[in-house]
Amino acid sequence: MRSEERGSTKTASFVRALVATLLMAAPLQAQSLASRVAAVADGAVTFHYAARPGICGDGESFIRTGRSSYHGSFSTRRAMEPCDFGPVQVRLTLEDGAVRRVETWVGTLRSRSARDLGEVSAPEAARYLMTIAERGGSGASGKAIFPAVLADSATVWPALLAIARDRGTRSRSTRSDALFWLSRFASGALAGRPNSPFAEDEDERSDDDDLKKHAVFVLSQLPRDEGVPQLLEVARSNPNWRVRSQALFWLGQSGDPRALDLFESLLRP
Repeated sequence: MRSEERGSTKTASFVRALVATLLMAAPLQAQSLASRVAAVADGAVTFHYAARPGICGDGESFIRTGRSSYHGSFSTRRAMEPCDFGPVQVRLTLEDGAVRRVETWVGTLRSRSARDLGEVSAPEAARYLMTIAERGGSGASGKAIFPAVLADSATVWPALLAIARDRGTRSRSTRSDALFWLSRFASGALAGRPNSPFAEDEDERSDDDDLKKHAVFVLSQLPRDEGVPQLLEVARSNPNWRVRSQALFWLGQSGDPRALDLFESLLRP
């Protein structure tokens, strides 16, 4: 074989090898979070993503979503404990390819004795977690909602609305979680902060606000949903935003279909 032909053959072989390498590497990078998690099949997997502004935690036992709103274990010393602004870290436990458990932390990343997928896009993480909420078993469904809500720049209320209306496949507890966060997103919409479920956590309160909110609470305790029509009216037209927000909260607790219609009307552009 002539030297020119040998050189051409080597070049062609190199190009083919390079293309093959790129083709093998591309699917890994292009894989969705769902497919990467599914590849684990059995065991635990972690990933992390950006949290909404103002979200912090200790990376272990609590998450704070505002000035004084805590999620997780309670402690009277909580306000004195460090609260680190960091990513949301999620740990999923899978059995036979199905997600059985969802755990969530915010703050400094820690090793969780699991296969770590690293950082992922916050909107993609929220979409994936909401599929668990929409289709997963009772042990994981409700627990997947909170970390989805925490994801930065993610719009999750349409999926929450679908879950809240799904009496056929979703448990009562999962629908209750969806209703709670729908009421918070609706409250954010009233405050002019679309897509923010923590708007009320960020504002100062007054004694007058607290008194009026207590009156709304009294309405919420009337038997047999007798207070729902009045709560709807307060939520639609009261001049005090905090009072309207409180009415939305109790409407979310009621589970009344009329509350869902109101939430959708406030959230739908």
